[in-house]
Amino acid sequence: MIPVLDFDRFLMGFSLGVHIILAVIGIALPAIIVAAEVVGIKRKDPYYTRIAKRLTTMLIVFFAVGTASGTLVALELLFLWPKFMVLVGHVAILTLYIEVFAFFLEAIFLGVYVYSWDKFKNRYAHAFTGVLVALGAVLSAVFITMLNAFMNTPVGFNIPEYLKSGIIADVHPLAVLATPSTLIEVAHVVSTSYFAGGFIFILYFAYRMLKSEGDERLHYRKGLNIAFSLTLIATFFAVITGILSISGLYSFQPEKYAAMELDLYPTTHAPELLGGFYSNGTITGVIASVPGLQSFLATGSVNGSVPGLSSYPKSTWPPLIVHFMFDTIVGLGFGFGLFMLVVFLMLIFKMHPFDRKWMLMLLIIAAVVGVFLLELGWATAEIGRQPWIVYNVLLVSQAANTSPSIIPLAIFFVAFYLIVLPFTVLVIKRLLRDRPVSKEQV
Repeated sequence: MIPVLDFDRFLMGFSLGVHIILAVIGIALPAIIVAAEVVGIKRKDPYYTRIAKRLTTMLIVFFAVGTASGTLVALELLFLWPKFMVLVGHVAILTLYIEVFAFFLEAIFLGVYVYSWDKFKNRYAHAFTGVLVALGAVLSAVFITMLNAFMNTPVGFNIPEYLKSGIIADVHPLAVLATPSTLIEVAHVVSTSYFAGGFIFILYFAYRMLKSEGDERLHYRKGLNIAFSLTLIATFFAVITGILSISGLYSFQPEKYAAMELDLYPTTHAPELLGGFYSNGTITGVIASVPGLQSFLATGSVNGSVPGLSSYPKSTWPPLIVHFMFDTIVGLGFGFGLFMLVVFLMLIFKMHPFDRKWMLMLLIIAAVVGVFLLELGWATAEIGRQPWIVYNVLLVSQAANTSPSIIPLAIFFVAFYLIVLPFTVLVIKRLLRDRPVSKEQV
């Protein structure tokens, strides 16, 4: 039973890890395209219009691959976690149904956007159809995140009765749209999606600038302007919502909060620990400790009380590796905030950072780390909820399909990603190579 359960977890984690990258590309790319088109119209700069048209080619491919990936993730939920999907089907299915309408909004207006460049006398009208594509993309993320919020703070049915008898009663389907954690989760997911997706295109434009010159380099330089602007704004909101998310855990999931902060006992004037690990009932290896800072961040007072793991059965403690993961997130997040501020100030003081080779190299490195940070954030959130798939309602072990018969199907899912992702990159590369920048009309 245990090996199959571990296999379920690995497969779900692998699939979500890949799908998240495709999802953030699908969220950020329409926003970059619309911004480029609007700037091109406003400034009468054909370079930006050309950027929008070329990126639309990418969007079509990523939309198709992202749709296939999302379908596979849905199938995995059905096959790997059947009892969880029974609960979702009775209580929280509304989020998935509404997400379908967001998908159709994106799909319909993507077709309109692609085939109507010359059909509108008012060019802003065409850009507005792109806004609807971007809206559909981000709404899909919003409604899926609502389901995740339900998993973290379940509402909408009689939970005591379910725990007692397994009967799902007193269902209120609209409640799932506004759980206690929904607002902050949605805000954080949207901001981090634009953050990571924006960095992916910063990587693309910076890399292409290093490989090009003349008119082609100017093309990618202006694309970098758009991608950086989006990412700069997203970074600010990602930091703010990240802080609020941790504070929310204090109330919504105290066990996860205590594990991430490595609080063994409830305490006041709690310090913020940097480093450290749990061993034989004690914490060792702390690099630094800032007195009162954790209490202040969680409660607004340095004398505030924070929860401790000792208040809960050890069987419900999350894996304490989440403390190390959380420290890494905080450190990288602080570094990103500082880096983006430095680049922004260089732009303000007209130091032309994007014309410097070393800065382009730093942007490429930052983009790779930014995607890693996104994945690490999701992994920390999901591992921190263990052993629950629905917090305090349904255990992962209860929800899982532990039949060995799922293994061949799971191997197919992994093979799909290993084949399709490189193929996607090759298709996009071929499509853009057949339309070289130097031969497009400016």
